Amino acid sequence: MEAEKVIAELETILGSEHIHVDHDTLGQFAEDLFFSGSPPIAVIAPASVEEISKSVHTCTTAGAAVLPRGGGLSYTAGYVQPGEDAVPAIVLDTRRLDRVLEVNPDNMTVTVESGCTWEAVMNATAEHSLRATMFGPSTGRYSTIGGSLSNNCMFFGSAKSGTAADAVLGVDVVAADGSIVVTGSGAIQNSSPYFRNNGPDLTGLFLNDAGALGIKVAATLRLEPIPNGQTAASFTFASFAALIPAIQAVGRSGLASECLGVGPAPLGLAAEANPSLHVVCEGWTQEIADAHLAAIIELIGDEGTQIDPAVPTFIRSNPFSFVQSPLDAKGRMQIWTHGVFPLGGVKEAYVGFLNVLKDHATDMEALEIEATLSFACAGQAMMVEPVLYWHGRAKNLHHNGMAAVTDSAPPDENADQRDACVRKIRDAFVSMMDEIGAAHMQYGRFYPYASVTKKETVSLLRNIKQSLDPEGLLNPGVLGL
Repeated sequence: MEAEKVIAELETILGSEHIHVDHDTLGQFAEDLFFSGSPPIAVIAPASVEEISKSVHTCTTAGAAVLPRGGGLSYTAGYVQPGEDAVPAIVLDTRRLDRVLEVNPDNMTVTVESGCTWEAVMNATAEHSLRATMFGPSTGRYSTIGGSLSNNCMFFGSAKSGTAADAVLGVDVVAADGSIVVTGSGAIQNSSPYFRNNGPDLTGLFLNDAGALGIKVAATLRLEPIPNGQTAASFTFASFAALIPAIQAVGRSGLASECLGVGPAPLGLAAEANPSLHVVCEGWTQEIADAHLAAIIELIGDEGTQIDPAVPTFIRSNPFSFVQSPLDAKGRMQIWTHGVFPLGGVKEAYVGFLNVLKDHATDMEALEIEATLSFACAGQAMMVEPVLYWHGRAKNLHHNGMAAVTDSAPPDENADQRDACVRKIRDAFVSMMDEIGAAHMQYGRFYPYASVTKKETVSLLRNIKQSLDPEGLLNPGVLGL
């Protein structure tokens, strides 16, 4: 592949100002919030579907891989190629493709381009007193629709409505040859995107694929009226053992819009960790919302003690501002490692995570690595997520990827040891989750997919990948493909 020739052809499509080949930009786009990889040969920023289509065709025809990138807040090597496996690649930054194309109150849909943020979607639909059924992750000020649908995400509305993928009615996808595939009822001639299950669910095929099957350029989401009633409550528990049955009960009830359980930082290795549970309930009227909360209070019973609901109240009143920085309030690195479990499997997951932390307790204490643990309802599933905190080597992305509210401490002589220990703990988390059959969001290149999925399923996926991307140039290596 002749890199200079490819870049010259891309310049005729995009203009030189939207192609970046400088050392600093290539270095930043070769990193996510945890992993570092091989720098791409260029970063391109198209502003239309036509530009993406032509750019992808130019790259793949020349033998260059295309790595799609949204807000860039991956921590699973979603767009980062490990050096040993890297092929010449172009990073496709989708953030200029950021328009809200249509809010359709009659059909209860919103259609947006893939670089649009969740906050922009919320603002556009709120003008009609509507919102997406799952209306964003906590990082929705920066996270894009395309990135979220490639990796999946959850939070606002998730206890009731599931994940981002559950809100999608159809997508427009650029295939490896530059052709544009439309899914759902939007693929019918003379129709529009309002019904996902029009024949085989081709929409689902392109969701959670980490960009391996196609580059998402637009999506249509289901809308719902913004409820008139809203209330919140918080509870504290004597231990995680007491919290877990409570959060399972709330998840099974379907009464909450959000349900989040969190432990203190650092996470006590003893059972008495005093975790808290935070819920938001909604309803067509305030009376309905209050009735939902009263039912949840009855479900929780005497195990939980009600406290001031400052946390859920603040989160709902500032939906995308409570996570402002990839660094924590002390300027430390923080990294998440999650698993998605059935409601009945939460206790086993908790014990597994706790055992990993116990196995590494000596190193964590010596290197001043702390941890906490959170639980979040996602429809009929539960995400369990330990978070590690340490003074490590912050990257450009930690300061530029979001609005950093604090500076990281300068790395000391133990920074490399801390980073290595965190990597070891994360790998141990994943090994434990493999043993108990966890699912994941944001598979990327970190969580195993191909190696832990039944061979017949992986074979089918490989055949689909071969059909859509015969040279394997769309984000090669993700999902273990």
